[in-house]
Amino acid sequence: MYAAEGYLKSARDAELVHVVSGLPCVAGVSTDPLSGERRLLVEYADPGLLSDAEVSRTLWRALLAEHPGVSALVVRAGAAVRLPQPWQRDLTYVRLSEDAEMPTASDGPLVTPAREEHRPLLADWLVRAILHAAREQNRPADLEAAAAETDALLDTPSRQSLLMWEGDVPVGHATVVGDAWDEITAEAHMELVDVLVEPGADGPAGRKALVAAVAGLARDARLPLTGHVVHGLDGGGDRVTDALCARGWRIHHRYWTTDAQELATTLKGARQS
Repeated sequence: MYAAEGYLKSARDAELVHVVSGLPCVAGVSTDPLSGERRLLVEYADPGLLSDAEVSRTLWRALLAEHPGVSALVVRAGAAVRLPQPWQRDLTYVRLSEDAEMPTASDGPLVTPAREEHRPLLADWLVRAILHAAREQNRPADLEAAAAETDALLDTPSRQSLLMWEGDVPVGHATVVGDAWDEITAEAHMELVDVLVEPGADGPAGRKALVAAVAGLARDARLPLTGHVVHGLDGGGDRVTDALCARGWRIHHRYWTTDAQELATTLKGARQS
């Protein structure tokens, strides 16, 4: 996956481009809003930096030397990239194929647009989703920070939320950002931020109906639909990704993560061997 030239130019202007073995990467320190952890985010690495083991080790050594105070590294990589230990999958972004078959609205539960009166319910669901994802990855998460992140999402002008109903009770939702923009690849898309169905409701039917409705929104907007899978410690993220790919989604890109000290120890061992 190669970056758009406009993105690289902006990164150069901001002095965020690092050149290793003649190839560019874009990296900078960020603070996780939920945990306060200082991480080095590698937003882009030329595919040549990640496809060769020795070149990638040179990249990691250079970045660790330049940013000794970070506790973790996160790198965005193309769908085909597989990083070795100690790297772990963090998030997988998937995109719905144009020819994927979706059920019709009459095939499942009732799904309707959410209204302003449903905002407290949506906020509760979204905060729960953020905290659940953090627990899955064994990361600390501050409740107030999760609530602030949720408020920012709900205030996004292009945000749309759909409700799934059982009788006269809403028991699930899907929330999307309608004008999402991938600055690295210069692609407009609709992003499915969260799908949730309450325990006790018909989860499979509810999620299928919600995703079908969201796919309809994306189709009407003539935008590709993108979603993401959180990878926890139990390997469930891989199973979810495989299931989505079997239903017409394809992997677009991934974020990988590793503890900085663990990576440094691994690199030291590789140098000595």
